[in-house]
Amino acid sequence: MTGWLAYLWLEAKRQWRNREILIFRLGLPLAIYLILIAVQDQPEQAGRGLPWQTGRMVALAALGAVISGLASGPSLGEDRANGWLRQLRVTPLRPSAAVAAKIAVAMSFALPAIALVAAAGALLDQVALGWAQWLGLVGGMWLATAPLTALGALIGLAFSAEAAQGATTLAFVVLWLLGGIFTPPDNLPDSLAAVSRALPSYGVVQVGNGLAGGTSIPASAVVVLAAWTAGAGALAALAWRRVHTR
Repeated sequence: MTGWLAYLWLEAKRQWRNREILIFRLGLPLAIYLILIAVQDQPEQAGRGLPWQTGRMVALAALGAVISGLASGPSLGEDRANGWLRQLRVTPLRPSAAVAAKIAVAMSFALPAIALVAAAGALLDQVALGWAQWLGLVGGMWLATAPLTALGALIGLAFSAEAAQGATTLAFVVLWLLGGIFTPPDNLPDSLAAVSRALPSYGVVQVGNGLAGGTSIPASAVVVLAAWTAGAGALAALAWRRVHTR
């Protein structure tokens, strides 16, 4: 356990010191949110329930969760390509521990990514919540990032380095455009709306909306998030077994 914590610390320092990683994972969702605050007018038909500014903030926080959650994919693909995971077999640290460290570091970026968007919402976008709601919102959406990190691990273990980068980009685009972040499912055709409601990013949005609105989290969101976590996690384990036995 001590060895894994030391490796986790090294991996975290390596990634947190990378300015490009910081800009993309933490800066991009915040930058998009700030641009929308500056240029976006109130929609003619505001969403029911939550104030539209609150819904916008939750959507951009979900975008931060998606970006950070998928981040372990290309990193794991590179480690497979350069033989790093194979080299770990001759060390006391198990290669599976390295995979777990990648996932943990991805989760470590998701928390501040969500928190930064929430802070901008409170300071610049007139989003007014109680302190308990703010804590619940950030913490709940962070926990809901679990299926996204499982998906990122699956991509990194199932594809080569270049393919993992492409697969991560494709997953990001699908989750952003169809997953309830860019467009709510109600504004999509019925077939696409069904796909949207089944994506983990929409589950993250629903968790955020429920916590921000002081209502219960929809059971459908919990089912979707749990199913993606279990499914992507199981497939990642199978992909890991295939990689480890080579």
